[in-house]
Amino acid sequence: MTRYISVIFFILISINTYCQNSIKVTGQIIDEQTNESIPYASVYIEGTTIGTLSDLDGKFSVNVPLPLNNKVLIASFMGYSTRKEKLSGKNAKEELVIKLKTSSKQLEEVVVRTKKWENPAWPILRSVQKNKSLNDREKLKAYEYESYTKTNIWVGNVNENFKKKKVVSDILDTFENFEKVEDANGQPIIPIFASEVLSNMFFIKNPDAKTEQIVKSRIRSVGPDDDEMITQVVGSSFVDFNLYNNNFLFIGKTFISPITSEWRNFYDYTLDPKKVDVNGIQCHKIAFEPRREEDLAFKGTLYVADSAHHYALVKIDGTLGQGANINFIDSVHIDQTYTPMVQEDGKPAWMPLNQNFVLSVGKIADKWAKVKIKIKINNKDFAINKPKSRNFYEQPVLVATDAYLDGNNEEFWQAHRHEKLSPVDAQVFSMIDSAEETPRVKLLASIGDMIISGHKKVGPIELGPIPFVYANNSVEKHRFQVGIRTNNEFSNKFSFSGFGAYGVEDEKWKYGVMARAILNKEKWSIIGIQHSNDLSRVSVNQANFNSRPIFLASMRWGDMRYPFMEQNTNIWYETDIVRGLNIQAKFSKRIIDPLFPYKMNGEFIDNKPVYDRLNGSEFFFKLTYGLGYKYVATRTHNRKKIAQDNRPRLTIDYTIGLSDLFGSNYDFQQIRVGLDQKARLGKIGTSTYTLTAGYIPTKTPFPLLSMPFGNNVPLFYNQFAFNMIDLGEFVGDRWASLQLLHRFEGNILNRIPLIKKLGWRTVGICNIVYGDLSEKNANQSVLPQLLPGEEYDPEREAIALDPSMPYVELGTGVENIFKFLRVYTIWRTTNHRPSSRNFGVYLTAGISF
Repeated sequence: MTRYISVIFFILISINTYCQNSIKVTGQIIDEQTNESIPYASVYIEGTTIGTLSDLDGKFSVNVPLPLNNKVLIASFMGYSTRKEKLSGKNAKEELVIKLKTSSKQLEEVVVRTKKWENPAWPILRSVQKNKSLNDREKLKAYEYESYTKTNIWVGNVNENFKKKKVVSDILDTFENFEKVEDANGQPIIPIFASEVLSNMFFIKNPDAKTEQIVKSRIRSVGPDDDEMITQVVGSSFVDFNLYNNNFLFIGKTFISPITSEWRNFYDYTLDPKKVDVNGIQCHKIAFEPRREEDLAFKGTLYVADSAHHYALVKIDGTLGQGANINFIDSVHIDQTYTPMVQEDGKPAWMPLNQNFVLSVGKIADKWAKVKIKIKINNKDFAINKPKSRNFYEQPVLVATDAYLDGNNEEFWQAHRHEKLSPVDAQVFSMIDSAEETPRVKLLASIGDMIISGHKKVGPIELGPIPFVYANNSVEKHRFQVGIRTNNEFSNKFSFSGFGAYGVEDEKWKYGVMARAILNKEKWSIIGIQHSNDLSRVSVNQANFNSRPIFLASMRWGDMRYPFMEQNTNIWYETDIVRGLNIQAKFSKRIIDPLFPYKMNGEFIDNKPVYDRLNGSEFFFKLTYGLGYKYVATRTHNRKKIAQDNRPRLTIDYTIGLSDLFGSNYDFQQIRVGLDQKARLGKIGTSTYTLTAGYIPTKTPFPLLSMPFGNNVPLFYNQFAFNMIDLGEFVGDRWASLQLLHRFEGNILNRIPLIKKLGWRTVGICNIVYGDLSEKNANQSVLPQLLPGEEYDPEREAIALDPSMPYVELGTGVENIFKFLRVYTIWRTTNHRPSSRNFGVYLTAGISF
């Protein structure tokens, strides 16, 4: 024991002596071209073993023995030229900024290999795959831990032109009362978002389910106002990337893991001959880089435990390859560290200890600056194989009632933060508060919110939806509409909405009101009641309501072949039975007054047009099952899909209308089955498809028959419609359809050098509908609407789907033109009519990475 005390005493004296005879040199390593920080670069004193690695922000600190005697500091990182900095009494006391230049030097040696040659890193990677079932945390029965997530978004590299923008100038003026926040070049940083979230993460096996329980969130944002939704997406679950999976999803893209089972197809590896110590664990250090620069693959370093720890992944540091075809993004950096937790059988379970994610959005135009997103996650209090009841995992995100309402409780944060906020981080929250109060920022945030939500928010109420304010159609000529809805500032349980509209031509008022109550938010149990009296058109009941609001609004535009006025009163209930399984039940009382000549049975009386009124009482049931979809609740108590993995979603619905019930004068039955999926096919690209089939076994009024949903908006492409079909062109009572859009993700145009620089991406389109109209529903007297002065045109009449000839439209297109424009060309290959559109060029726009 005395011997050990002597050794410890000697070490303490040595450290003290060393500190007294050395000087601390600090600085930052950055990329010479982009000024981005370079994490984990090697920094050491030439000719010595004294050195360190730069941290996540590229900063370093190293003690240099005195005297300096022209000592040389060396900085190096894979892919960059080594840089030497001669130290002196002057620069050693300053914070050094060392800029590394991307290396263009090629290997000059020629390596001759035999057929049996094997990369020394390959056996280790095979061992990683062999032990995946042991080391991957998602092989556990269950786990849980507490997570603290800190997110910062700021504008950096602010040039003089950007500073002159009025809104930027206003923000910088509000920062005058704060300590300056600058980047490595001394340029101001403009914080636009900051959050800290404390949550509990839970996982259970078979079927796999993750749940994040948000305990508390603190959010400051120069932007749209929806703290309820933002709270659900700034926790750790959205950047909890499991690299044992072959790939992971982020910003709608599939990134390839450096330890994918197909590692030899995507990466090249270099094994460091010496093992390194990472948190007390001996590790193999393996550098990796993409084999093809256009792949969404990373470049960096793996630290894999030795055989004593079953080749577990201990640490990874990687940066996305610069040649990857991804919009707006300069760089993506991931850094993860894992720690072993001993199970009951003595085997370790490797849990994520720290996770860091940095995304840099590059310049879009000369006058634009860069935006950086930095997410830092710390985890603790791990519990292994202690599952809760299956009901606990029904929702992917659970938010405590006061999570965001009481997020500024500093006493809570001081007690629960996993690490203390730096003075700069603490100041950023106040800076954003100050910036939010400027008139121009308020205006900009309001406009952004209107674009995203489609409504103008005024405290607890919202006006809109904006795309529905005006429409022009053959019945109303000019239609004007105003609407209102409540949000969570009005009530956390109840929501109300309504609209009023007026048609200039038909001189009729239309209206609708709705009320909903949330009975159980965790199970998404909702009851609602609605009443409306409005203009509608046939085929709308076949619309895919995943369509964007602009296309839903478009159904009130153009030539209405078969319009009708509908009074509809309905009451409905929906709930999640288990995770991913949602059911809906609805009763509707409908009165339909066709505005086109229609008689259900036989010919018109005395060959004169008749307008039969339909009075219906219908029950509707719908089941939706899709584990791959992730939803969040919005401020208006709706659910919004924000993530989707490779798993398909199944939908089944059944409608039955009963005659003589509450005055109903028709019977009706319909069953529909749908399957949709976003299938990511690796190098081939991504296919998004929707399969739908339906059957109407009853004799059914014409307005309720199936009509393929067409696109009546010129020039603008609708992914959820048959774009070369006019609304009301085809009719049937049994049908099946496929709508397929395949994105090659640049895998074709990436092979053409000149096109490759533009980043264009090819798309293939195939839409098919097959069906029939049975004899029992063919004998109805129906003519398209005739406006004053119009004559009957048989080309406007709906025709029956032909079982011997399916409708087919094929197309191709180019996306990512100027980063947001998409152009599609569509050919109608079958079912040509004299008035049909057989070829079309369509445009659409959207920001995608």
